[in-house]
Amino acid sequence: MIIVDERMMVLGARVAEIEALYTCVLETGDPRARRRLLAELARAGTRLSADASTGPSGRGAGPSPRLRRRIVRARRTADWIISRTDGRSRPN
Repeated sequence: MIIVDERMMVLGARVAEIEALYTCVLETGDPRARRRLLAELARAGTRLSADASTGPSGRGAGPSPRLRRRIVRARRTADWIISRTDGRSRPN
């Protein structure tokens, strides 16, 4: 089993945010919405870059409460899937 530390979970959440925004940009037909989404995509890329460049020993500002909630939900979902597939849950 691969145990991912919190920093990697934060980076994964940032990448997922970028992928979601990119998909929204591709699917929108409204030019104003596209500009707004592209601006948000740029900000998300900046956040990813800042989080990734802190290095293993660096301490950034930490994830926002919203991102922390997403991480907790992702862990719970992963635990639920694991418990349904092999009968064991990941230790906390």
